[in-house]
Amino acid sequence: MQNYRYLLVPVMALSVLASCDRNEPIGPATSLAEAPSALNYEEFNTRLTIRDVMNTLIDPNADIVWEAVGYEATFVDGETIIVDSSPQSDADWEMLRRNVIAMVEGANSLMIPGRNVAPPGSTTDFPEFEFVPEEVEARLREDRQSWVGFAQAFQQANLRVLDAIDARDLDAYVEAGGAVDEACTACHQQYWYRPEFQ
Repeated sequence: MQNYRYLLVPVMALSVLASCDRNEPIGPATSLAEAPSALNYEEFNTRLTIRDVMNTLIDPNADIVWEAVGYEATFVDGETIIVDSSPQSDADWEMLRRNVIAMVEGANSLMIPGRNVAPPGSTTDFPEFEFVPEEVEARLREDRQSWVGFAQAFQQANLRVLDAIDARDLDAYVEAGGAVDEACTACHQQYWYRPEFQ
């Protein structure tokens, strides 16, 4: 009885392959392959806020990319020892590549129309120095094109970082990382920090 059970699987597989080999037109999609029914939103789901995107896709990945290159000097027995923390292996570069891709896609998320800045009733830890979400919303309504421009500048800078990673070019990586920092600063001056504290 046990031997028959082992033979059953190959026989079933052969019968499935035989049925696939027929020159018959492919019929309509089965229920397993059909598209799900339409939900109650159109092209994008904007339930998550700009703050969510910044806190998950942008900020933590940017920190990793910026901190990936560094040199630390230590003194041991009167000698200076330089510790290089720049990416060395393909695995190091590939890890950074994933971080940068998250930021590129984060920029796409920031440009999706209809996304709120933060949950209703939210504020900031330092409202005297930073715009509160309602103020940022007002600025976005007044000039959405500038917001999109800042997001695209950030995205283009990150694509330069991605090119440097693919080329394993550390100098280009550092230069492009500086461009990412500049893009962030320009946007924050417009939408985050109050002018009198910039």
